[in-house]
Amino acid sequence: MHKAALPDDELDRQKSLESMGILTSDADPELDRITRVAQRIFGSEIVAISLLDNDRQFFKSNINQPTSETPRDISFCGHVIHDNQAFVVEDATNDDRFRDNPLVTDAPFVRSYAGVPLTNPDGFKIGTLCVVDTTTRQFSTEDLQILEDLGLWAETIIALRYGARTPQQVYDDLDPAKQEMLTDPKTRSWNATGMTEFLHRELINSRLKHTPIAIYRFEIDDHENLVKTYGKETMERVVQAIASAVTSSLRDRDVVGRVDRYGFACLMPGAREEQTSFLGFKLCDTVREQCRFTDNNGDPVRITVSVGATWAEPEAKRHSSARDILDIAGSALKVAREQDIENVVYHALPVPADAG
Repeated sequence: MHKAALPDDELDRQKSLESMGILTSDADPELDRITRVAQRIFGSEIVAISLLDNDRQFFKSNINQPTSETPRDISFCGHVIHDNQAFVVEDATNDDRFRDNPLVTDAPFVRSYAGVPLTNPDGFKIGTLCVVDTTTRQFSTEDLQILEDLGLWAETIIALRYGARTPQQVYDDLDPAKQEMLTDPKTRSWNATGMTEFLHRELINSRLKHTPIAIYRFEIDDHENLVKTYGKETMERVVQAIASAVTSSLRDRDVVGRVDRYGFACLMPGAREEQTSFLGFKLCDTVREQCRFTDNNGDPVRITVSVGATWAEPEAKRHSSARDILDIAGSALKVAREQDIENVVYHALPVPADAG
C-alpha cells in the first residue's frame, strides 16, 4: 500500500481548514443534497464529501459509508488533494497503490473510485467529493466533468456556509482547548491570536462575497498614568468595561478583541472606505460615554481611547496577510497616540506593485 504524502503546504492547509469551523459544525443539508444528486447520477454505492484533518479522513456528508471517519493514511482521498483534476481508480485490486489497502481487502471492499479535490476560498485543498463502488468501473470524460461540476457546487456551499458565521457561532464551535487558546479570560473577548485568525477568516469571506472590511486598533489614552494613579485592578475593570461596551454597541457580525494589556482590535465587515474614520470616532464616543468611573473622592474619571484604522478591499487577501493588516492599523494607532487623545488616524494598505 502506498500512503499518500502530505502536501508541501500541509501546516497552512490544516490551519485554514480548522479556521473554517467546518470540522465541528452540524451536518449540512445542502451538502447532503449534493451527495444525493451524485448518487442518482452515478448510481454509486458510496458517495461522500470528505475533509482531510490531521490524521483522519472525516466524512462531512456521506451515503452508505459505514463510519464517520477513517485513518487518513489509508484514504484514497489523501491522493486526490495533490492535483487539480479528478483522481480515478478503475480497479483497486490491480493498482499497486491500493491492492493491499484495508479499505480494499476489508469492508467496504472498494474496487473503483473517482474523486475531485475541494478547494476553499483561501486556495487550500481541504477534501474531496468522491463516488465509490464495490465493482470495477470506468469513468468517461463526461462522467468526470459532471463530478467536477458537482465539486464546484460543494466548494461554493462550503465557502458560503463557513465564511459567514457570527463571532459567537465561531466561538461555540470551538473545543474548550481552542477557546482557551484564542480568547482573553478576563474580558471573554478574542485575544491577539484569535483576532489574527478571525481577520484571516473575514478576508476569505470578503473575497467570496466581494465586500470590504474596516480594521481598527485602539488603546486607552494615558494608561501609564492611570495605572500609577488608580492601580492595576481598577484598570483591569476598565478594560473589561470597554470590551463589554464596544461589543454591545456593534453588530453581531462585527468582532472585538483584547490584543494587549490596554489595547484592542475591532473588525467591521462591510464598512465602506469613506466610513472608516467616522466609525473610528464612534468607537471613541462609545468608550467616553459608557466607561467612566469615580475615584475615592467621588470625582468622575474620564476614560478615552485613540484609534488607528485601515480598510481592506475585497481582494486584499491576495497581497496582505491578516497580521500585516493588523500591523498597519497598529502603526496608525501609534501616530494617533503621539498626536492627541481621542484621536483617529487612518493609514491605507500598501498598494501591491503589480496592481494596475
